[in-house]
Amino acid sequence: MARATKVTATIGYSHGEETMRTNGRGAGGWGRAGGPLPRLLALLLLAASAGCDFLDPTEVENPRTTDEDLAAAGEPTQAFLSGLRAQFARMIGSQIVISEVTSDNYSIHGTGLPPVWDFARDIRPSDVNLTGSGTGIYWNMQELRALADFVLERIVPGDADATPAHRAEIHYYRGMAFLLLGENFTHAPTEKDGEPRSASELLQRAITDFDASLAASGEGTFALAARAGIARAQRALGNAGAAIAAAQQVLDADASFVFQQHFDATSIQNQPHIFLVVRQLQEMQPLPRLDFLDPKYLSRSAPIAVAKAEEMHLIMAEAALAEDDLLTARGHLRDAIELALSRGTTPFIDEDPRLNGDLTIRPRDSEIVVRADPTSPFRAGLILDRPGVEIPVPTISGTSLDPDSVFALTQADDIWHAFHLARQEIMLLEGRRMSDLGIRLPIMLREIEQNPSISEGDPGTVVVVPSYIPPGQEMKLFDPQSPYDVDENLVTTQVTILHDMNRRLTDNRVNAFLN
Repeated sequence: MARATKVTATIGYSHGEETMRTNGRGAGGWGRAGGPLPRLLALLLLAASAGCDFLDPTEVENPRTTDEDLAAAGEPTQAFLSGLRAQFARMIGSQIVISEVTSDNYSIHGTGLPPVWDFARDIRPSDVNLTGSGTGIYWNMQELRALADFVLERIVPGDADATPAHRAEIHYYRGMAFLLLGENFTHAPTEKDGEPRSASELLQRAITDFDASLAASGEGTFALAARAGIARAQRALGNAGAAIAAAQQVLDADASFVFQQHFDATSIQNQPHIFLVVRQLQEMQPLPRLDFLDPKYLSRSAPIAVAKAEEMHLIMAEAALAEDDLLTARGHLRDAIELALSRGTTPFIDEDPRLNGDLTIRPRDSEIVVRADPTSPFRAGLILDRPGVEIPVPTISGTSLDPDSVFALTQADDIWHAFHLARQEIMLLEGRRMSDLGIRLPIMLREIEQNPSISEGDPGTVVVVPSYIPPGQEMKLFDPQSPYDVDENLVTTQVTILHDMNRRLTDNRVNAFLN
């Protein structure tokens, strides 16, 4: 992706994050669930080059460009793809940041992320009312969906130069917007002033777009990504047969498949990396038993895996577990673990001092052993030495699980537990955990205030947190919070997580194909 230059009249950047200037009003049609694209921004996107470069709007003499002007311009679909690609990158980054800190994977230390995300039950629509590339989880999904709507409905039909590959790419992006809306929200509107659609309808729309992507270019760049998207959406809908079929198609085509979203080092950066490494406070701090997987994204331009073969194996393992087919489930779990371990690690000198919010020191010595809850055994190797020490970091997938040990399990509960732990570890920082925990966010406040079809208290306007999630921020807590004294000497090598959420998921039989 080419470097994106600053859009001086519309978007202001701060720490790599953009915020639309709305002069105290809402973002208008495109910034909401789905009105027409603002004409000035449309012109900017139309003028974009093949990468992610945007025209400086101060050079625009007549911003009153019409939809007809856009459709009549040379190769408009190709031009709009730059904006779609950039918005897809923003959506992926913001969804990961917010969903990871809302889950048990990460807690917040610092000022760059609102502390409310550590307290899932306290999240309100006003907390979701964010538009930055690092935090605008709802806004960025709707931005991508609305822009894809505009291009597919208003631009592509009149563009003789729109190719099947173009259509496949645009349908994939819109499918991913629907998929992430369906995974992270119980309801969301899909058009201007529209009524909220249920998660199941959003997921069905995602599948429709993925099918359309395949129909346009079934052997193109986005083909396996679209099939992986179908498997993921069908899993979320609880359709085991369809999920297995799509996952198997991916694995048959490429047993080590990975589809990554790339970023650049300037304007469209890897947003999790910003909070994990770049910012001085390193706001995102992992649960101690996930320490060995952090920070995963080692540069501003580090790619993020959007879909990969490991997830296909995990989907098939989950479906087998739902049918009590333990042998098949163990086989797919072993395959997922082996593949994750084969991805390797990258050496990285991490300067993160591992601080709590009160500036005490979190576990940061390899001598420390960790247990998942007070009844579990202590495990070594989960904490790495920091700061200023070279550590091995898994940048695509990693896990603490041993494939042979998992395959040797015979009790259903043990296999279930291994499955949930495998999903947590292998897809850390890929935006799955909050959804797996059953937490669903409310629609952003701007949508509720401006959409006449939505009122406070309607479906989708309140956070949903299952009863098995512990109160407050307890699922992120561990004892002791600092195993060091005031002189930074290590005084205990044993750390206990307060709640093993994978045990909670196991005990409550939380499973896509059983719910």
